[in-house]
Amino acid sequence: MSRLKNKVALVTGAGQAGNIGAAICDAFLREGAAGVMATDINEAHAAELLDDLRQRYGEARIQFTPLDVSASEQWAAALEATVGHFGHLDVLVNNAGIAIHGGIANTSLDDLRTVMAVNHDGSFLGIKACLPLLAEAHTRHAGGGVIINTVSMASYMPNANNIGYHVSKAAQRMLTLCAAQELGPQKIRVNSVHPGVTMTPLMRQGLADYVAQGLWESTEAAEAELAAMNPLNTASQPQDTSEAFVYLASEESRFVTGAAICHDGGLGMRY
Repeated sequence: MSRLKNKVALVTGAGQAGNIGAAICDAFLREGAAGVMATDINEAHAAELLDDLRQRYGEARIQFTPLDVSASEQWAAALEATVGHFGHLDVLVNNAGIAIHGGIANTSLDDLRTVMAVNHDGSFLGIKACLPLLAEAHTRHAGGGVIINTVSMASYMPNANNIGYHVSKAAQRMLTLCAAQELGPQKIRVNSVHPGVTMTPLMRQGLADYVAQGLWESTEAAEAELAAMNPLNTASQPQDTSEAFVYLASEESRFVTGAAICHDGGLGMRY
């Protein structure tokens, strides 16, 4: 597998097995990436994930550094670690995300700002920080530098019980489009992947929150009902979603920018 041969990527929100970020790291390494810097604000599970990936792909190709994506000063340290170990950067994946459930009546401004700070501002800060490095990628790869934002079908869908997440994802979708237009002349492609119902730790926590609010009887009932919203009648797994990131990071998509890949089982046809 060599679709990402000689490419170096930084992936945020990639510190825990079972989430989309971890699956992206795995897929990039499997497809021949020269190096992947996994980052996450939570280091608790990173050792377990790194041990697994290093056993399969070698210690030199996968590294971890802590990163709070909402803190601009931490981006500089993460990039220093990436360049220090791998020499350059070709692909940025803004994957970190959080949710604080609630509607307008029971969501505080502080909670809204917290979600926005990670889901939208974190992507903005990542793009801004990585821009000089990504602008050099076209000297190594015909497809130039690559930015992929993990957005969500939530960016298209209203939800009265999860306003912070949905609003932040809509903003992140527009950030993707604006960045694609601005950075195209620098040979940097900016695209987004929009997962539907994907069974990650964040999704399972969200379902548990909805059950606690009395919106569903159980997490199993919630998953079944959400999966039934798409024509394929199933929920996606993180490893399924990661394949879209491989395509966008590869030279196969060298003429693709400003695109939204809806990896949703057809859910988007309703919106």
